[in-house]
Amino acid sequence: MKVSAKQILVAVISLVMTLGVLLGGEKLYRSTIVDSPLMSNLGAIRGVRQASLQGSVVTVRPQSGADLMTVYQAVATSAARALGHAPAKIVLQSRSNATLNQLADNAAFVIAQAEATGQFVSMKHSLEQQAQADGARATVELDSHHVYITWHQQHAVLYDVQPIEIGGSSHA
Repeated sequence: MKVSAKQILVAVISLVMTLGVLLGGEKLYRSTIVDSPLMSNLGAIRGVRQASLQGSVVTVRPQSGADLMTVYQAVATSAARALGHAPAKIVLQSRSNATLNQLADNAAFVIAQAEATGQFVSMKHSLEQQAQADGARATVELDSHHVYITWHQQHAVLYDVQPIEIGGSSHA
């Protein structure tokens, strides 16, 4: 049996059209069943000014004065419910400055020490004192998986969420 060029062309066109319909259907499904409900749910969360979704990455702009831990947990729960899995990443948009960025960088050592020793109360006081020494303010919250730090200095704010492992890590 010989295959003609016409038959190959018909098969290729059919394949391209089938892929186009499938990809278009997937995009329509995602925008109507996943993205729209997720965006309305995220917009309804107290403390969320604006939210967007790009793939499995959720970007959130918290409202000024929002409780970072509550906002982050609500966004993670809502996104996981809508996506069917935890988001790959939650990005918190900030209006930072050099001082706040330096404080956040220095906080990594304090957090690592608290994680290894279990001295989280000491960590909180240390971070607040470092911020105060640089003319800033730190709000530190803790749950069983993350440390939530909101750094403030005048009109600048930096939201920082660091994963932790209570009781120290297994690679010590």
